[in-house]
Amino acid sequence: MVKLRSIFLQLLASILALLICGGAVWAIEPDASIGTPQPEPELGPTSAHFIPKTTPIMISLLGNSSPFRMLSNEEQGGSSSFADLPATVLASAGIDYRQDIRPWVSDEVTFAVSNLDQGQSEPGYLLVLKTRGSRDANAFLEQFWQKQAADQGINFERYQGINIISSDVSPGLGQSTTTQFASLFKPLKYLTTATVDDRFVLVSNQSQVLQQAVEASKDPSAQLAESSEYQTAIATFTQKQQSGIAYLDLEQLIPALSGKSVATSPTYKSLGVVFGESRQGLLAETALIANPERQMQTATVRQQAPTSALNYFPGNSPLVVSGKNLGALWTQINQDLQGYPEIKAWVNQTLGDWGKTRGVNLTSKIFPWVDGDYTWALLPDALSPVLSAHPDSGADWLFSYEQTQSDQSKQLADHLSELATQQDLGTSPFELAGQKVYAWTRLVSQELDSRGSNLTFKTEVTGAYANLDNQKVLASSPEALGLALEAGNDALSNQRSFQDAIAPFDQPNQGFLYLDWPVMRPILEKNLPVISKLEKNAQALFSKLQSVSISSYGETPEVQHSQWYLRFG
Repeated sequence: MVKLRSIFLQLLASILALLICGGAVWAIEPDASIGTPQPEPELGPTSAHFIPKTTPIMISLLGNSSPFRMLSNEEQGGSSSFADLPATVLASAGIDYRQDIRPWVSDEVTFAVSNLDQGQSEPGYLLVLKTRGSRDANAFLEQFWQKQAADQGINFERYQGINIISSDVSPGLGQSTTTQFASLFKPLKYLTTATVDDRFVLVSNQSQVLQQAVEASKDPSAQLAESSEYQTAIATFTQKQQSGIAYLDLEQLIPALSGKSVATSPTYKSLGVVFGESRQGLLAETALIANPERQMQTATVRQQAPTSALNYFPGNSPLVVSGKNLGALWTQINQDLQGYPEIKAWVNQTLGDWGKTRGVNLTSKIFPWVDGDYTWALLPDALSPVLSAHPDSGADWLFSYEQTQSDQSKQLADHLSELATQQDLGTSPFELAGQKVYAWTRLVSQELDSRGSNLTFKTEVTGAYANLDNQKVLASSPEALGLALEAGNDALSNQRSFQDAIAPFDQPNQGFLYLDWPVMRPILEKNLPVISKLEKNAQALFSKLQSVSISSYGETPEVQHSQWYLRFG
């Protein structure tokens, strides 16, 4: 089963990681010279030894290509505001990343952000660049600091055996009008650099941040690379192609982004992400590390392939969730979202509203009873005559579940009958698209004149369902059910875009979530304002994004694993 309780948190955190990871390509850097860092870590990038354990965000790009190359128009001579954000930040210090830095950078670029407390005037940035050799890096640094010395004057300092050079950014360079900076990034007003062992160039906008990096390189107990959460996340990655790795401390990051303190201990302490390119998009594997106070139950991976029920779902369904044992999932959602009150409120309200008929609340009355395969889809307005005629009637949906031989599944059939009786609903059989189906109905009286005479009744339909093979398909309206019965070759399972969206996922898995981004984008923007904020800072990413798909691979008491696939058009 796909873990909805973590999907919304992962969506926010992973998009943020994407945004910052794109930013890491903009290294601002110095030369190489003294001191030796700790031995290379067994897991993750070597440069993680310079990152303090308290750092809330770390992104490392690995190899010689960026996983965000697909978002840039560099080959056509254009530019992408997303891909060029780092270069723009460096430009505020008078540095051209492509010309000045990229020629001497090797196979590792690591970027970290610190000082996210609300009281801080600006975040602290740390960039760790692994060099191909010291000559070209030294030549750039010498030229850069000679110019700064002529314009501003520079400061020399020796800190724990490392030479550090720093200066205010020359007047006029600390401002940039070409790009609107993300809220997390500010034009540089101060620059400090150091070189280590002729292999690493360290760059920061704050002397204290660079000094902390030097301290961490000499003290394993202070390094992020040696923290148990970091090692747990990195050690469990199975993705072979790794173009980048991100690590986010959610306990620090979420309050800083929301501007609100968290009253209860969050379910998840940190998030690890590994990125890799695929033919049409970006593939990411995530590892959510549980807070020790909130251990998760072990979940078994059972689903071998997408359920056959997808043959009954329209091909342009914009939001689809499919998996197994929905009941066990649903009983854990509220508990696991205790540490995220805003996300919990949004999940409960939004899914609750989307899952209602006029008689039965799908999410609270049906989901907890399902122990077999299930699929739920939100239908676009254009497909539903009901929504076209009555735009305030709510979203149309389809929900199918496997009718297993378990006692719980048999009890669900009785439970549906009981719910209908409690709502004064009757069951009326009728034929639809050549199939015998059923509608939940009630009689509603109508008065035709003021005297109350000529009383008449009309039948009000509150939902419909059909038994198809071993699946029971519930629908918010007969029209929605008709779409399922008539899906045929246009069914979701036959759509190339959908097939491509779930093709990268390993088997077996616990199910998937599929989201048609262009269709769902306005809904998410309306309900989750943070999406709009992220879009402004990553326009190229969102403008080319066609779909987001997520699959879960089970969880232990410590880690919950998922794969993400962002498909671009």
